[in-house]
Amino acid sequence: MVKKYDKQLKMHRPATLPLPNVALPSGFHIRSMREDEQACWSNCCLGEFDITEATLEWFMTKMHDQPMREIFFICNSDDQPVGTATAQLLKGEPFLHYIAVHPDWRGRGLAKPLMSHVLARHAELSRAGCYLTTDDFRLPAINSYLQFGWQPVMWSDDAQQRWESVYAQLGI
Repeated sequence: MVKKYDKQLKMHRPATLPLPNVALPSGFHIRSMREDEQACWSNCCLGEFDITEATLEWFMTKMHDQPMREIFFICNSDDQPVGTATAQLLKGEPFLHYIAVHPDWRGRGLAKPLMSHVLARHAELSRAGCYLTTDDFRLPAINSYLQFGWQPVMWSDDAQQRWESVYAQLGI
């Protein structure tokens, strides 16, 4: 059986690139997810990854078989999680996984500090480089990843054609 992960575009950020130092916007902080915050994770991901409700069930559906992971939140001044990203070992490789910002909080520069935090965490654990997977239609996210130093990985027979299409849509 082919999993959705195997159908996605893959990107890599080489360990030779310096870790980005991205300042948090004023009033925000990053912290680890607490034990009782699974529904908060789902809330941050609303509208992404097919998640339609901020529930424990959505968290369990998406994360129940995700080994070796640390989930982080970016929180507002009230310590309310408004975005999330996961540092994970997937198939033995360091990954940035499930990065999302709640729809009400998008456009405020919150994703890049989360990416930077996950990259720093992997480096702290002596994990060289980092991968991510994404869907072809997530053009704003792909553009952001490219600006952040992520590079396409040709890991499937159709990857070259798909990346050419993405580049054309982005005007690259």
